[in-house]
Amino acid sequence: MSEFSITFELFLLLLGLAMAEGLAGFARAFKLRSRIRHGRGTTAGKADREQIRIGWLVPLAALVVLCHQSTFWLFLYDVRGNVPLNFLSVLALLGLIGWYYLISAMLWPDAPEAWPDFDAYYMAHRRFVWFGVIGIGLIAQLGRTVYSVESELRDPAWMFALADWSDTFGTLALLALPFVSHARWALGLLVLILAHFAVSAAVSPWIPF
Repeated sequence: MSEFSITFELFLLLLGLAMAEGLAGFARAFKLRSRIRHGRGTTAGKADREQIRIGWLVPLAALVVLCHQSTFWLFLYDVRGNVPLNFLSVLALLGLIGWYYLISAMLWPDAPEAWPDFDAYYMAHRRFVWFGVIGIGLIAQLGRTVYSVESELRDPAWMFALADWSDTFGTLALLALPFVSHARWALGLLVLILAHFAVSAAVSPWIPF
């Protein structure tokens, strides 16, 4: 067991807090939707129903970020035996996980009355979210290369090709998200990325993510 493995649980806990922040947004949105439906709240129920719109962009974006955070957990698990324990490695991982926490905190509006249209909130914060996810993904990929994580592949050729195509389309969609300002295009890209994660989950028993 490496020295880094001893602190592995600490980093998992911190990553779990980042994921919990994103999940808490779903709970708040569900409560808000219930309050709007039943006409309850601090302001007039009719006004709430007419003004606040949750939409699809923020919930789907939160799902995509949660999937990326799950892959980062797999990255930590893969490299835990190869990463040396020193102040630099601890700071690097704290920075990455802290970055993920900030992204999770920005996914959902804290004050719906200030952002009655969640799609508009998404458009205003999309670049911070997606440039952050892309940056963390690039650093994680660099970490895999540096620490030479090797896994035994047990996949048929067609399954490997499917996973490769899925990863290509998912990556291109993610790279496009910060620059897409049209809601329908953004929605389509988010659905495409979630489809990529669905394929990755289906083939993961045979192909390491």
